[in-house]
Amino acid sequence: MDFDPKIVDRFFKGTYSRKDYLNIKSVFSDLETRSKLKQYVESHWNDFSREEMPPETVEHLLDKIHHKISLEKGASHRISFLTVFQRVAAILIIPLLLSFLAVFYFQSGKESPPKPIVENTAYAEIQCPLGVRTRFQLPDGTTGFLNSGSTLKYPVRFSGERNVTVAGEAYFNVTHDPSNPFVVHTSHLNVKVLGTQFNVIAYENDKNEEVILNHGKVEIATKNGAKLDILQPNQKLVLDTEKRIYKTTCVEASQYIGWIEGKLIFRDENMQQVAERLGRWYNAEIRIEDEELLEHSFHATFIDEPLEEVLKFMALTTPYTYKILPRATGDDNIYQKRIVLVKLDRKRLKAFN
Repeated sequence: MDFDPKIVDRFFKGTYSRKDYLNIKSVFSDLETRSKLKQYVESHWNDFSREEMPPETVEHLLDKIHHKISLEKGASHRISFLTVFQRVAAILIIPLLLSFLAVFYFQSGKESPPKPIVENTAYAEIQCPLGVRTRFQLPDGTTGFLNSGSTLKYPVRFSGERNVTVAGEAYFNVTHDPSNPFVVHTSHLNVKVLGTQFNVIAYENDKNEEVILNHGKVEIATKNGAKLDILQPNQKLVLDTEKRIYKTTCVEASQYIGWIEGKLIFRDENMQQVAERLGRWYNAEIRIEDEELLEHSFHATFIDEPLEEVLKFMALTTPYTYKILPRATGDDNIYQKRIVLVKLDRKRLKAFN
């Protein structure tokens, strides 16, 4: 495999194409290009530090980058490569190239330079585009999924307590490590676990934040450290971020985590809740135009159904009509969200009373 520094530069900058990615993947897997890769990394190190980089550090770094490329293979099958992997690589690989080198080398007993250029902790951020789901794996082996329009930020190397930040909805299957608790931070809550499976819903524009426990045990506190509750399996805590009050109830956890398998599950949820979840799931804006509809609840399970089919089925069990407006384009010629108007069907209303 030919080694082209220009392609490698584009890869580290996050401006590469699909063809570039396949080239990079082959290069990192080809032992014959190992010496050229080492020279490339050493040239970056020379710009970064006045001290010579030990050979074992080069090998460790190359293995780290190759590992990260391999990890992203699964995610690229689920959604567009350029919308997810490129965003992760642009933020993740560069800290690996610089910060990991600084941490691994300067903490190995060598004297640190008088003015370090990078911080010891580098962070990665995964952004899940609207209308899709993204699988992730963290450095400690913890796995999970991000739901539509969500963001996960985490250190590229955990040291001590494992802290991550979520905006949106995420499901975690946490690797058990009693000596290093795993803490999920949202805008208003800290969720502390030792090893468990749970779901967090914390979209920025929502007035509520929710934590649903599937297995294990989680301790929930406010940002100032005030303890709220310790959840048991099949319990949900909902925090009203405006009124600053919370409530813990017993639920079916499977209802809230079905989305990781492509299942959209409603269990006696009112139309406002249904509209919000449908909007996130399908990257659409569902407008309920009659308040009377909010009194109706809905119970159903959908598996990878298109929005139109879901709306048709709901119309059979709920007295409403709907209209999907043509998608408009903005000033940048990018299509905006679909808008769905939902109105009360008064002619059919009596049949549901």
